[in-house]
Amino acid sequence: MSDLPSDSRSENSDLKIILLTQYKREVEGKMASEDVMIKIDSLTKSFGRIKALNDLNLEIGRGELLGIIGSNGAGKTTTIRIICCILKPDLGDVLVDGHSIQTDPIKIKSMIGYLPEEPNLYERFKARELLRYFAELYGVPKGEIESRIDELLELVGMSDRADDKINTFSKGLRQRVGIARALIHDPPIIIFDEPTMGLDPATANTIRGFIRKLKGKKTIILCTHYMDEAESLCDRVAIVNKGQIIDIGTPEYLESKVHGDIILKVRVNNPQSIDTNKIKSINSVDAFSIDGNEFSVSLNSRKDISQIVDVFGEEVVSVNTKEPTLEDVFINTVK
Repeated sequence: MSDLPSDSRSENSDLKIILLTQYKREVEGKMASEDVMIKIDSLTKSFGRIKALNDLNLEIGRGELLGIIGSNGAGKTTTIRIICCILKPDLGDVLVDGHSIQTDPIKIKSMIGYLPEEPNLYERFKARELLRYFAELYGVPKGEIESRIDELLELVGMSDRADDKINTFSKGLRQRVGIARALIHDPPIIIFDEPTMGLDPATANTIRGFIRKLKGKKTIILCTHYMDEAESLCDRVAIVNKGQIIDIGTPEYLESKVHGDIILKVRVNNPQSIDTNKIKSINSVDAFSIDGNEFSVSLNSRKDISQIVDVFGEEVVSVNTKEPTLEDVFINTVK
């Protein structure tokens, strides 16, 4: 229980609302043109009858770490591949620091470091050889290549494996080399597409640590399925669904849009036997949803939790409470 008097808690809550409103007005609106690193304007892209992007618009700030989350097929990777000039849109344009993908793709490619979900590394190369190859490809001055390679190998914790062949590396070590490759030409923009997918927790945490070291120094786009990853790393998060941005904001702002201050998760044996009208009639209930055998009840107060649990009676299997998270935002937004 909080030691703050009720008036102080109310003032803190009011202050949070004011700050979030201010952020929404000043930051999430149109940025000043000099603050925009990437401007996506009315992107549309179809593959046959499937419309991957549908008039998608987005501005990404200089030095911002933007997360993009969405279901499989939502349009995340298509958006990234268009920004990287790998795909061409059917309609629309992307401006990267003022350069158009339509007229200046070579310049844009030199400004971006891209780590796909499965980096295509040349397995016959040693780690150092691979980085040297890409440094030369990107035109890094010859006198700077070796020091740049050493710096990056140290950054990703691969100095002791620099002269080992890539075909001897685990997926986690390949991701580290992939990050070093994306950074070899010191680009102002880094794009990560599912960088921790399929990695064990310790290795995933290490990769997130590398991303944190880059935060604020580069403009970063992070596509991820992991909500806690987006929540902990990103300045703002864009939710993509059916080829459009359907919501965007700081993790705190998005979480503030979920009904209620507490979410009660109740798993039951037989959801059809529950009288949902009784749940709706309880004063502190803002909203509820059902997913299989689990009820999610959003509350604005803890005082009625026992009364709500009583509604479920002997059907209850488990009960948990938690504060709203980005996962709740995503589920509520795309359902």
